[in-house]
Amino acid sequence: MAGESQRYVAVIGDMVRSRDLPSSERGTVQKQFEELIRNLNREYRKKIVSKFVITLGDEFQGLLSTTTLIPDLIWRLEENFPEREFRVGIGLGSLDTPIQKFAINIDGPALHTARAAIETAKKANALGGVFNGFGQLDEVLNGIARLLWFHRSHWTLSQRKIANLLRQGMSQTEVAEHLKIKRQVVSKQVSASGWPRYIGAESAWHIILQNYADSLIGTKNDISQAH
Repeated sequence: MAGESQRYVAVIGDMVRSRDLPSSERGTVQKQFEELIRNLNREYRKKIVSKFVITLGDEFQGLLSTTTLIPDLIWRLEENFPEREFRVGIGLGSLDTPIQKFAINIDGPALHTARAAIETAKKANALGGVFNGFGQLDEVLNGIARLLWFHRSHWTLSQRKIANLLRQGMSQTEVAEHLKIKRQVVSKQVSASGWPRYIGAESAWHIILQNYADSLIGTKNDISQAH
């Protein structure tokens, strides 16, 4: 049985209006979604407490040991499904049930706060991730999440493709070679997309997640000693 004072990060995601897709297209999207979840479980296995699992239709959930995966997780969802929107709820809390290999048949405050975050996302049409259960940090984390999503939502597909490669660590010259386009074209797209300002804000978000949000994870004793 999970200790009552042990805190985890629960993530619940939902592909918006996926049921509106034609049946032929929906099957393809579902397979792509399943493949993405498998990849996430493999790539992030060291920071996952209970593996991501698809629960209802195109909704998934998982249990993490850190919040620092959230920027990458949201980016990957949008990268793999650029024409779809995702609501993502991130909740902090304990568990009332034993930890499972996959995040199914588990329950407790962690899942409840994540579910409440999803409901907030629905009511406010808030995309890019909604945090709940982190106290005063909720407002800070959610404010940055909204700004970053707003910035991304204005990118063209070409700008998003370039941004994805830059985010992987490529230089502009390497991006140009990879996409077989001129270096000047990449430079213009980087400038038009506001990439330097975006990645600066995302880096700041990551620092807050790592140094402040993650300090709330663990046991109550751990937290009291940290403060």
